[in-house]
Amino acid sequence: FFSFSFSFSFFFLMIRRPPRSTLFPYTTLFRSEILFANYFGRGINFDVYLIAAVIPITINTVALFIGQNYFIPAYHKVKSRDPDSTNKFFTVNFFIFILIGFLISIVLYFFAETIIDVYLQTDNNSIKEIAVNIFRLFLITIPFTFAISILSAFEQAEYKFKYPAIGRLFLNLTIIPILILFTDKFGIYTIPLGFILGIFLQFFYLLIKGSSRVSFSFFSLKDKREVFNFLDITIFSIILIETIGQFYLLADRYFFKMVDQGGIASLSYAFNLFNLPVSVVSLAFATVIFPKFSENIQTKSFDNLQKNLSDSISANLLFFVPIAFLLFFYGDDIIKLLFERGKFYSSDTLDTFLALKAYAFSIIFYSTYAIFNKIIYGAKFVNWLLLITVAGIVLKIVLNFIFVGLWKQNGLALSTSFSYLFFFLASFILVYKKLPMKNQSLFFKELVFHLTNGFFSYIIIQLFFYYIIPNYNYINLVKILFFLPVYILNVYLIGNRSLVLVKELLNSVRSVKSI
Repeated sequence: FFSFSFSFSFFFLMIRRPPRSTLFPYTTLFRSEILFANYFGRGINFDVYLIAAVIPITINTVALFIGQNYFIPAYHKVKSRDPDSTNKFFTVNFFIFILIGFLISIVLYFFAETIIDVYLQTDNNSIKEIAVNIFRLFLITIPFTFAISILSAFEQAEYKFKYPAIGRLFLNLTIIPILILFTDKFGIYTIPLGFILGIFLQFFYLLIKGSSRVSFSFFSLKDKREVFNFLDITIFSIILIETIGQFYLLADRYFFKMVDQGGIASLSYAFNLFNLPVSVVSLAFATVIFPKFSENIQTKSFDNLQKNLSDSISANLLFFVPIAFLLFFYGDDIIKLLFERGKFYSSDTLDTFLALKAYAFSIIFYSTYAIFNKIIYGAKFVNWLLLITVAGIVLKIVLNFIFVGLWKQNGLALSTSFSYLFFFLASFILVYKKLPMKNQSLFFKELVFHLTNGFFSYIIIQLFFYYIIPNYNYINLVKILFFLPVYILNVYLIGNRSLVLVKELLNSVRSVKSI
């Protein structure tokens, strides 16, 4: 673990590390995955947990994305027209989101057993009971997460990223001690219990920080129809987009009976390892740059928008091409180092690595799509994005049925990668066709450069260790430590612009007040 952490940290230090408050929540969350592997491995109970929790967690994820992608552009729109209405806009949306969360939880509570039957398809009553209990426990978090989504989005709209980042720490840091202290007593239930406590703490922290904005005038509106004056119509399309966009996990869990035992767990571990750098880097960049995209589009500053987009893409490729190489070529050693202990065995490492390889090649396109996605929301192309999202999930489901019979859980991972590639291509075409921007070839030129550098760096490392250093048990971990510095050194020597752009982008992130 320290070897991988050092290698990853060295990469950041080469370009001056980004703000700790932006990165720490995601890395802390990943540590809970390491504990999951230790305590539960790829056992049946962990598979049951993943199935039972998928719908509530998906709804929570959708709520957070809706809050950001709907609230921030709409807030800037209200602010530009009538700055005095921003407090009322925030308050109305805050209480509406809480109400929606409560309604969803109540409805799902009564349909819990039916939903679990659809996914588990088993006659084992004890397993069903565990799944239903976990499902209902997670429902408690939904109203609070809907509130958190608006509280966080408001802070981000005001370019204040510190409080949402600290708020996420409560969620992540509560799960870890509860797992360590109470797993022997409560078993698999420790995960939802830790999640509930973390959500409570996150909600109350953000509520206290934003209490000056929350007003109960919402309940004193004489004409309740006035509420609709403070809801942007795009919210309905955004709800559909974000809901459909989260069908990936739901679609994969449906194939529980068609994959190997522990196959769903392998997918989960592999995807979370794949998604960690995206969460740390790409989503952090996208979160910071999104208000700028939105502001550029609102003021029609397309030259600035072009610059911000180009800088983000170049910086993104500098990060993710080498990460793709590491996951594809050295992923088994990384998995072994992070997960292989307790109830996670060497056979589990191999199965998880095969799924990770199926994910790995798409990380470049997935991370870049996260940037284009923010521009599409900022430009209000939500109907186009809805069409792209529907087409992508249909492609995913069709490929699931084709690939699962051939490669089981690895086929499910591969279908996800192909759909991510589709999302990137479709969003790329949309942005450059609909907005007056140039430099369409920038991504592909930068991609060719970084891929060439990646292969060259990999060959250098392989040859060096083959001829100079004898083989031993941990040789691949040492290769990981050397790969990233060699890759960055090549970029520096050639004088590629991406290294300078990353420094500038990270400096701009660090300079934002309240971080």
